[in-house]
Amino acid sequence: MVNEQFISSRELFGPTQSRAIRDLLQSLFIGELISPSTRLWMFFGWVSDIEIIDNRMRQFSYLQSDWMASKIKLSDVLGAILQKGSSIILIVRDVDHNHQFVNVLKRLYQSYILSNKLVIHLTPEEHRKGILGEDYLLGGSMNLTFNGITTNEENLVLRRDPAAIEEWRVTLEQKWSGIVC
Repeated sequence: MVNEQFISSRELFGPTQSRAIRDLLQSLFIGELISPSTRLWMFFGWVSDIEIIDNRMRQFSYLQSDWMASKIKLSDVLGAILQKGSSIILIVRDVDHNHQFVNVLKRLYQSYILSNKLVIHLTPEEHRKGILGEDYLLGGSMNLTFNGITTNEENLVLRRDPAAIEEWRVTLEQKWSGIVC
């Protein structure tokens, strides 16, 4: 029997484990709504306003009372996380595809942008893919797009090792300190 306290990572492969990837992403974002990270880092080459939480049975409506019985898009989830007090830093590649999602966020959450609670940075060289929360790092080859989650040959690694998480946090803060910190 494996003692779960020693499991510091989990690896998933798409598309064969696309259901598990969707469940993992949903779980991470639900976790953020329950106990928000002080600063949530998201960095992707490509990102879309994908459906990220399945609330068709209204099982997550207690987290956000205005959510309908439907699948909830990433932009709505990020807005709810902002309302809970977290800061979000989104770093994405400066390509036309990402401008759609960035424009949705800017339109919906202008007040958070003005208060620096939502920082969006478009950069031509961003290629990393991941989400860094208070106590986890989700990284790998997957972009946060429909095809990234469901179709493409991708891998994801969820890491819970505090040293690895802190190393990523320090690296991101050093690189982006003049822009976001």
